[in-house]
Amino acid sequence: MAQSLSKTTHDEIERVTRLCQQLEFFAVKPIVSVKALSHGASNQSYWVKTMQGEYVLRCYPEQPIVCHQQELRCQHAAAAKGLAPAPLCLNNHYQVMLSEYIAGSEPFNIQKHGIEALISAIAIFHKLHVQTKRLDYQRYVSQLAKAASFNNDAEKSLFVAFEQAAEAFSEKASDNVLCHLDLHQGNLLWANNQLWLLDFEYAQQGDSSLDIAAIIIHFELDTKAQNSLIKHYSACRKSDEAAKILANNLPLAKVLYCGFCWLWYLSMENCQQQALHWQHETAAYLAKL
Repeated sequence: MAQSLSKTTHDEIERVTRLCQQLEFFAVKPIVSVKALSHGASNQSYWVKTMQGEYVLRCYPEQPIVCHQQELRCQHAAAAKGLAPAPLCLNNHYQVMLSEYIAGSEPFNIQKHGIEALISAIAIFHKLHVQTKRLDYQRYVSQLAKAASFNNDAEKSLFVAFEQAAEAFSEKASDNVLCHLDLHQGNLLWANNQLWLLDFEYAQQGDSSLDIAAIIIHFELDTKAQNSLIKHYSACRKSDEAAKILANNLPLAKVLYCGFCWLWYLSMENCQQQALHWQHETAAYLAKL
């Protein structure tokens, strides 16, 4: 939403405009303008303007790998707490979701806006009660591996070690919460003096350490910043037990998050560079155990 508009062809804009015109939501809201927002590796988002307002249209792959009804529930719950733009409609036939557009927003900057704002928002999100499935770490690794293609023995050996890490993580005591599971800079906005979360495609029940690991990794936090993050998160959760579990699970959670990203990019076309980056990250965090 605050991401820079990407270059897109006239044909693409025409196609998305026609798609919008087929949605009942726009039956009495004639389309004025459509522009592409920065595209993700699997989804595309568009800014849609009508005389009545501005909206964001997310287009999903033809063969979705997640339950978008679950995504809708998670975003609704987050929006009710002022953490996310409100979802307006989900159309499974056309594989699109429409949400409100957050005007005047900018990408979240941890130096400018502060880590406390991010952690406070995540702590609130973790307390939300939404009916979702619980992430089965070993099963998810197996699913990702089936879609990936290992290129050499080094990758195969790394995957074996990663599988063992997922098994060890599954056996640990868990602080089971509603996790976002995709907390990178592209899914965080700052507007109206607050943080907004985007993209709940992978949100589901899981261990809180996975979201904390994602923040540490994506924002490249040093030891001092990590300690400050953990302290503030624990204070927001007001749970000594959750704090203990987080401290115990975080090293393995970093491995799991990096490994999930590695296998996911390995299964995508034209994402070799991203896959290699996350392969190195996975190996590095495994070496620290």
